Amino acid sequence: MKTFFLVLCFLLVSIISPAQDFLDYGVVTNNDLTLKQCSFDKDARAVVLLHEAFADYDDNHQLITVHHVRMKILKEEGFSEANITIPFYSKDGFEAIDRVEGMTINPANGANYITTKLEKKSIFTKKIDERRGEVIFTFPEIKVGSIIEYKYRSVMKHYGGLEDWDFQGHLPVITSKFHLVIIPTMEFAYRVNKTMDIDLAVTPDKEKGGIHFEMHNIPGLGNEPYMDARRDYLQKVIFQLSGVIQGGGGKTKYMTSWDEVTRELVQHSDFGGQLNKDISGTADFIKQVKLTLAPEDKMKAVFNYVRSNVKWNHLYSKYAIQGVRETWQKKSGPSGDINLLLVNLLKEAGLEAFPMLVSERFHGKVNPVYPFIDQFNSVFAAININNRKYYLDATDFNTPPHLTPNTILNTTAFVVNRKSGGLVNIANDTTKYKDDILVQINVQANAEVSGEVLMRSSDYSRMEKLKEFHADEKRFVRNNFSLQGTSITGKDLVASGADNDSLALELKLQLSGRLNTTGEYLMLPLNMFTGFESNPFISNERFSNINFGYPRLVKLNLFAQIPPEFVVDEMPKSVKLVNAEKDISFIRQIELDKETGAIRCLLMFEFKRSLYEADMYDVVKEMYQKLFGYLKEPVILKRKS
Repeated sequence: MKTFFLVLCFLLVSIISPAQDFLDYGVVTNNDLTLKQCSFDKDARAVVLLHEAFADYDDNHQLITVHHVRMKILKEEGFSEANITIPFYSKDGFEAIDRVEGMTINPANGANYITTKLEKKSIFTKKIDERRGEVIFTFPEIKVGSIIEYKYRSVMKHYGGLEDWDFQGHLPVITSKFHLVIIPTMEFAYRVNKTMDIDLAVTPDKEKGGIHFEMHNIPGLGNEPYMDARRDYLQKVIFQLSGVIQGGGGKTKYMTSWDEVTRELVQHSDFGGQLNKDISGTADFIKQVKLTLAPEDKMKAVFNYVRSNVKWNHLYSKYAIQGVRETWQKKSGPSGDINLLLVNLLKEAGLEAFPMLVSERFHGKVNPVYPFIDQFNSVFAAININNRKYYLDATDFNTPPHLTPNTILNTTAFVVNRKSGGLVNIANDTTKYKDDILVQINVQANAEVSGEVLMRSSDYSRMEKLKEFHADEKRFVRNNFSLQGTSITGKDLVASGADNDSLALELKLQLSGRLNTTGEYLMLPLNMFTGFESNPFISNERFSNINFGYPRLVKLNLFAQIPPEFVVDEMPKSVKLVNAEKDISFIRQIELDKETGAIRCLLMFEFKRSLYEADMYDVVKEMYQKLFGYLKEPVILKRKS
């Protein structure tokens, strides 16, 4: 991944002028009208012809950004792209979206076209939550070949809302450009995230006190299986405040090194200032914890105390937005408030605990070279007990304290402590996702199947299954115990071990259904309820890393009693498949007891590695192709003559 870093500091003033009111708005070229396919992304359902924006400030030093987007629909599958959503930060009136205009342009005879304007009454503003809102609208008269075009203005109270500029999106983009003018009293650092071999023009505009970024012909990037974070691979420019220029000409640097990040956060009233608060009503609990429990039990008790008493409001924060005392009184709050409260009480209990900034896997990677706090999205608690590290998130009701939350596996975090803090790589190649499955079935001559399945799930498998089970039991059974390609399903679920983190989760179900038949043949599948149902790695190219999160070990023991009216016509062979790196293996052991007519089969899948770089995709793809080739092979039973 290519990145580079510069500091912007321009002292000249430039106010957005009418010349930046997009003079080509509504004016399309013959090439736009006749375009049938994106030359560098031929399967695209639509293409962004142009996305441009100008960011400047007004007399009140508000950040004013005007956008102009032109897009073409190439296929019927692209009609949904005519539904536009513009998010904005609504809390305390921080941002407003206005001056929204749009039109649909449809080709007519020759070089002519018909324009249908977006009506004001079809533009709506929607509240998402207490912080966020959306402006939404849908373009009229959409058909294959339509060009949709719109523009709007964002007004933010200050430059603290300056957002990253994404050149790339889920659709291909022909031209993307962003012009930024910096307010005279601030310095901003920026870095460019560029993972593709596409030229980027960066042009300082010293006359107006700004900088211009421009990129062309960027393929679309969709979601890929086991993708850690899509935003990690987008071509974009990232901004962060790095300094404030004082009235006398002096300059205050802001978070330009990780040491400065620590200093700023420790001294910040909404971060470090929250760690030694007296939390009313917790004294008796803390006293009891101190007197009676070992360190690990103290940690578990405090962790469960916080997450059972305080509800997450589904807002992510790196600071205490409302304060830990108020969060405890309200019994709800954002992630930063809850986990800073957790650190506070862990310290009260006598444990070595510190706040830790995290960038969860969905949020994106942290580049350790650049001390950008905006690389993180939340706060967790980091605890050190007998030289073992624990990472806790009190907004998470599914992860026990001895497991590192799945959301931060294979990420970089930042422990905020002057003496023992700093960047930490959070990896796990020891604790696994483990399933041990026992299936016993009887096959009747009419292809009916009866039997039972017992699944013992440990560690990350236990955690993931409990989360799904608690969310919707019927859907959980349907997703995990319906045998793909057959009518065989599980019912009458009995679960045990759900209330004890140290025990495996045991799931027992009765099985019924029918095997698939072809004339006088029955098809007995061997791959039952392992989770390996379809190959996720079939694309020719891969842009992102493969992040499984954790190693996996799945074992299936299958015992199938075949009917006396049938014999085995074809039996898959026993195989052992291991890749060159010996970190992926598959074993199939199968045998037939000719006296009893019972088939015994062992399937074992082991993945010792949890993260593969994108350039190793071909290795993983080849292994999966072989693996799923074996998994498709059934035992073929033939009716006796």
